[in-house]
Amino acid sequence: MYSQEEIPPILDTEIQKTTNVPADTCIAIINIRPDDDLVIVNLKAEIIKLSNYSIDRVIKCDTDLTPAGDDLILISKLKKALKEKQAEYVNPIKTHLDKVQFVFKDLLACLEDIEKTNKAKITAYTDAQKARAAEIAEVNRQASEIARKQAALNGGEFMVDTTPIEAPALVKKVSTLSGSISEVKAPATWELEDFDKVPNQYKILDTVRINQLVRAGGSIPGIKVIKNTTIRTTAR
Repeated sequence: MYSQEEIPPILDTEIQKTTNVPADTCIAIINIRPDDDLVIVNLKAEIIKLSNYSIDRVIKCDTDLTPAGDDLILISKLKKALKEKQAEYVNPIKTHLDKVQFVFKDLLACLEDIEKTNKAKITAYTDAQKARAAEIAEVNRQASEIARKQAALNGGEFMVDTTPIEAPALVKKVSTLSGSISEVKAPATWELEDFDKVPNQYKILDTVRINQLVRAGGSIPGIKVIKNTTIRTTAR
């Protein structure tokens, strides 16, 4: 099997013909099977040894701290080496993926905008139809109300034309050769009117501001500040 660098020009051309891949197509070359990588295999062996040491370790005096400290330094170095090795495998994939995602994200964003434009125009039309129907219904109601009042004041006779104006039928569904569209209920939304009227169980703490204050050494009534410690390791 040829590697990417070893593919002869003629064979490379034949591959392009059979796969219909343009000559200038970018190909992502990535490493696979990190479990077979000798460096990672050696790192794993060191990690297993450190794990066994940590399980069996007993610290009863100051002298016992020295090997434990050495192990922490080694762990720090192994972490760095492992992350660097991880980057060798992940970064090419991520770079290629980012480029692919950008292309599809851009195209999908265009479709989203087109979809929003069409939906907005359909919604504007149906809203106008609903408003017209509501206006006609109100005019018919007022005509009936005036006729009723005239009849009450004029011995049962009235001069108002009570023939109702016909409202346009509201379109609920539109069928086409390629499918159909219909109006359906959407999830309800909300906006704040008066914070003081909101029940306490819906008043959420501002965790970002609290974290900033606590980390700066401040305190807040009703909130317990927990001071934590950690162990820092510095490799030479």
